[in-house]
Amino acid sequence: MWTLLTILATLPSSPRILAFSYPSTPLHPPKQRRPSLQSSEGIRTLKMNKLLQHMMSQSGLNGLLLDNFSELTVVELKERLRGLNLPVSGRKIELVERLNDHYFVTASIDSIADDEPEGISSEKSKYDEYLRDLTVAELKERLKRLGLPVRGRKADLISRLEDYSANDCSNESEPEDDMGSKKNEDESIRDATDLDMKTHDDELFDGDFIIFEDSAIIKSPENAVQRRVRRKKYYKTQEVRELVRAKDPSAVQKAEEMIAKLEYLAAKEGNEDYLPGPEQYTALLDAYANSGSSDAPERAEKTIARIMEANEKSNRTLVTPTASMCDSIMKAYANLGTTEAAEQATAILNRMEYLRKHNPQSNCKPSVYSYGVAISAWTRVGSHEAAENAEAILDRLFVAYDDMLNRGETGGYVQELKPNSIVFNSVIDAWARSGSLLAGEKAEALLQRMKELSMLPEYDVRPDTISFNTCIKAWCNSKSSNSAIKAGEILSLLETHPKYAKRDIMVTVRPTKLSYNTVINAYAKSMEPDAAIQAQDILMRMIKSFKTDVFSTIKPDVVTFSSVLNTLAKSKTVPSKAYKCLSILKSMIELHKVDRTFETQPNIICYNTVLNACAFSANRGYDEKREALSVAVETFNQLREGRHASPDAVSYGNMLKCCANLMPLGNSRTSMASKIFSSCVEEGLVGGMVLDEARRSMPPDIFLKLLAKCGFDKPMRKRELPSSIQLRDLPRKWTMNVKGSDMASRQRASFMKPKKKQQTKRNRTERRPTVPVRTRQIVETAWISDKNV
Repeated sequence: MWTLLTILATLPSSPRILAFSYPSTPLHPPKQRRPSLQSSEGIRTLKMNKLLQHMMSQSGLNGLLLDNFSELTVVELKERLRGLNLPVSGRKIELVERLNDHYFVTASIDSIADDEPEGISSEKSKYDEYLRDLTVAELKERLKRLGLPVRGRKADLISRLEDYSANDCSNESEPEDDMGSKKNEDESIRDATDLDMKTHDDELFDGDFIIFEDSAIIKSPENAVQRRVRRKKYYKTQEVRELVRAKDPSAVQKAEEMIAKLEYLAAKEGNEDYLPGPEQYTALLDAYANSGSSDAPERAEKTIARIMEANEKSNRTLVTPTASMCDSIMKAYANLGTTEAAEQATAILNRMEYLRKHNPQSNCKPSVYSYGVAISAWTRVGSHEAAENAEAILDRLFVAYDDMLNRGETGGYVQELKPNSIVFNSVIDAWARSGSLLAGEKAEALLQRMKELSMLPEYDVRPDTISFNTCIKAWCNSKSSNSAIKAGEILSLLETHPKYAKRDIMVTVRPTKLSYNTVINAYAKSMEPDAAIQAQDILMRMIKSFKTDVFSTIKPDVVTFSSVLNTLAKSKTVPSKAYKCLSILKSMIELHKVDRTFETQPNIICYNTVLNACAFSANRGYDEKREALSVAVETFNQLREGRHASPDAVSYGNMLKCCANLMPLGNSRTSMASKIFSSCVEEGLVGGMVLDEARRSMPPDIFLKLLAKCGFDKPMRKRELPSSIQLRDLPRKWTMNVKGSDMASRQRASFMKPKKKQQTKRNRTERRPTVPVRTRQIVETAWISDKNV
């Protein structure tokens, strides 16, 4: 940590100007359908044609491009291709590119061959090395554009490209210019490759040539090496970034190999352009940060120290630490989730703020992202003090931004410091994770502050769905008595679809499935008497919105239905809760018939919750108990059919509990319980709950006879009591399909043998055996007391 603070204190005042800029294309872009000539690809083709026209005019071949290829018909394009012995298959844009590639190579060969006759052998070797550095996919793409076969190994592909360039040179130039043509073909192919990597703006900048509307400037051939170096560094960096973005565990190893490989190439080629730059080191630090290991901050600090050591040895600044590197180190600390790590991240932010005030030219000035990383470090701690520190960092951001606005600064760095909704959402999340009594109030105050700032154009702050959902989460996690009611009020506000200004448009905020599920879960944990009714009402609103609104994405899933069923099953005040649970289960089945997705398919938890609601309806009147028993039988029969789920040990246990709680003692109850238990034995689902409820639902003698009938007659032979039978005494095939969590964990304490208290060494020393005292025997004869003792 002190290493980074020392480094930040000794940064140079002038930033390092990077020699290269990296395009934002992916490492291996997916193969997509070619666009029309009116798209950006067509614009790129037109710009290539202008470059070709310039090259043709320099080489005397301008007559080949008097007409723009894109203006020719498909028939005319195919005639030209046949005359050049090139393939004629494909769409029009492919034909145009095939002609451009052919004439581009030819023109570049003839335009440079006469001017530079010397150094040809070295350029040929450079061209061969350039082909070897390409990947197989790049070689095949180049062959495909030239209309050549793409099968074979990498060596075959390289040989095919070399033969093609040799044939072109022999056909269109003098024999003595053969090697020179290969040299110029090398440059033209590299230029064509660079065109594939460009962004489609009105002006293309490559670092080696600039293509404007009517001119093309080609620089010296030494820039070809720089292009190759930049391309290699770009591809390796993009590969690491893709792994980091995908959270691949091998990202750290790949990043370290990238740094080592570039340093090796720099030493081997004697070219410092190969040395890793800020982008490569930032990718390495990001890999450390996302690895989640406890030593990630230490490894990141060592990397920065290594950079500064290399700068001192060379007596010049090879790599200047940037704000992105500092942000990556802060992120490595933030991912640890401890108070000490959050303090270290805050210390780095403090140093960056110091550099902003005292060294305006520094590259390590904090941005809004830097403040966001420091806030997230405190968010992961999850305490009241951590939430207060996160909010304090947010206030520091506003102080810095407002101070720069008051000084009249509006562009450049000020825009990087502009507060946004992300930092607000992080602070709200910090309060939501704190579990404090004030969490809901603090989160709602921040939400109100976001609403007020959304009306000011100088801030990029406005509430979004994440803001509302996190505020609901803060109320749900708080220990306040009215947390569920407050969360429901925020959900009602979100259902009105509030609108907030974003630049010149109004953005509508809508609730999501998470919004409803969080509020329902809050009511499930609430002690409010009408919590179950409120949860059921929210579910009905979700179903109505999903069915009536065509563009609605609020589809209740199995989590939503399970939460509402659980709330109803635990309620002690809702009348006819068994029937209401069955109605909700039927609604879920009907929704699944329409939707046909796994998200709405009823699972075993939903069925078990309905059976549990029936079992705990025993304290109601006779009519409601009868209704609950009917619901239990119907639900259990649906479960036995196995259309959506199959019964487990809990299902059989709940059904036996319904028999014991809802049916009076008699033959009907004994017969029904015996059938359920026998079926459970056949399926191997006898768990602790099944054994306990079977003993409760039938007389002891009948229970022992039932065990003997099913193949376990040991208790009857030894005349044991039913309460003495333990789950481990049963045959293995009776319990072979029971989950580990459904074995003895659900067994009643009254039927379990008490565990023997383990005698510690201290107890053994204190409890010493006492020596029996010999008592005196008092003998009284009859002649003394006149009594017959």
